[in-house]
Amino acid sequence: MATLAQLYTRIILDTNRDDMGAGGELEQAKIDAVADAIELHADEAFWFNRASGTMSTVAGTAIVALPAGMRIARLVTWLGAPLRKVPLAAIESIVDAAAPAAGPPARWAEEDGAIHLWPVPDAAYPLAVYGIAELGVPASSNGWTEEGFRLILGEAKKILCRGPLRDADGLALANDEAREALTKLRRESRRRGASPPASEPAAPAGFDIRAG
Repeated sequence: MATLAQLYTRIILDTNRDDMGAGGELEQAKIDAVADAIELHADEAFWFNRASGTMSTVAGTAIVALPAGMRIARLVTWLGAPLRKVPLAAIESIVDAAAPAAGPPARWAEEDGAIHLWPVPDAAYPLAVYGIAELGVPASSNGWTEEGFRLILGEAKKILCRGPLRDADGLALANDEAREALTKLRRESRRRGASPPASEPAAPAGFDIRAG
């Protein structure tokens, strides 16, 4: 499996820039480009960055943290049934009321790595969460350097060619490479079913949390 070191080496070879190697003038630019390339696609679900986990609510507390290692929640379920995702403002308008409802959670919203629930749980309810893992830049290797190698390679070269290298021809080639790699990853993700086990439609504008 490809590693971060191999990805860096490939960038140096493809751009023919020895100054991106260890101690080189552009070494940090190369490192930053890879990090930026990963961040660019970190919110998109592929088959290799799926995540799932469990969490338990606390009576009287409407907010619970995402399971460790999860970047984005896409589905929350209780006893196998999906809770409905709604805008955070809809939940806050109820939680801030004088007498907020309490009971098994039925609605959820996400903000800053936390799940906001409504009604406010009145007991400990086990919830299952499905979403996108926080992979980040690996110390050695992970899905971005393995399955996503060609995508991150292309995107990093785009960033470098558009920035410190000022290479229009290289930018065009890298753009084609990244686009082709992304198309293949998305196709493979569809084939493998990268979506969570069930999906919830987005809440319409003006959603009434009391009515559902």
